[in-house]
Amino acid sequence: MENKKNQSEYLKKKKDNSFLFSTSLIFDENIDKLWLYLRDLSNEVSNVDFLDDFKYVKGNNTWTVGNICSLYWVGVSHLQVKCKYINVNRTRKKIKWKFICDIGISYYKTLILYRITQSGKTLVKVNFARTKKKNELIDVGQTLNYYRELQNNILLQHLKYLQNLKREYILYESCIINISTCGKEVYFSNNEIYEYYLKIWNCLIDFKIWPQISPNIYKNIEYRGQTNEIGSFIKFFDENLKKVIYYKIIGYEMSIQKKNWLCRLESIGSDNINIPIIIEYRIRIINKKKAQLSTLYKFSYNSNPDYIKQFEIIKKEVLKKIIKYVEEN
Repeated sequence: MENKKNQSEYLKKKKDNSFLFSTSLIFDENIDKLWLYLRDLSNEVSNVDFLDDFKYVKGNNTWTVGNICSLYWVGVSHLQVKCKYINVNRTRKKIKWKFICDIGISYYKTLILYRITQSGKTLVKVNFARTKKKNELIDVGQTLNYYRELQNNILLQHLKYLQNLKREYILYESCIINISTCGKEVYFSNNEIYEYYLKIWNCLIDFKIWPQISPNIYKNIEYRGQTNEIGSFIKFFDENLKKVIYYKIIGYEMSIQKKNWLCRLESIGSDNINIPIIIEYRIRIINKKKAQLSTLYKFSYNSNPDYIKQFEIIKKEVLKKIIKYVEEN
């Protein structure tokens, strides 16, 4: 009995010696939805201003044991992150990562979600621990309060982001493009149908034709890079808002097998009020005679609802003009 007691005290002391600090916060979100968001470290890099340059090193997610990613803590260090452990059930979800800095520091970060059954809310707790014995050359004791506050702010930024996400405005519209010439049916071989839809697609993503379609809205369009290349930039003057707007292509897919083509743009700059923060164009080939064109515009939560209603009317008219332009050209 005495040996078991001594062993238990030793293990407890060893565990306490590795523990650094923890922080927690209650979220309004359901545990299952919140888990999908928080287990993905790329979301943290996107929403925290001092984190950048997220990349996958091994695997394509951050919640599979053995997968590795990297990121940059701006002005401090590059970090390599490895998923070490995961355990999920209905009321409790837990994941543990190992962080290795290039300044000689490594630590464990453990994220635990607890279901608050009666309210539908979720308690999020984050624990930090050493990966090895205390390094005498690096004294983190005096800065624990700083790092605890830093991690608490990260949780608060996640909370704010998710609250704002609920209030984002999304406008979606779709229509059918009919392939016809002077009201007569047109017949194509498989190669010809692909070339035809390709011409339609190239017409849609050629942003320099926007002023031809809506001369009262878009002016002085310029872009740097190719229109089918992620990272290209688009710049134009919006007559309604009376200001220059910048977009970056963040998604571009042309899947011939799935017959589904996509172009996604994201606004650049801090002044995103009344500007779609995400614009998405998509063509889905139905058959040799028809294709579905869809557009999606996402606005930030602080945009003016009256302006969005006006934008929706304009968007419908622009879509009609796009279809007419495509079918005539």
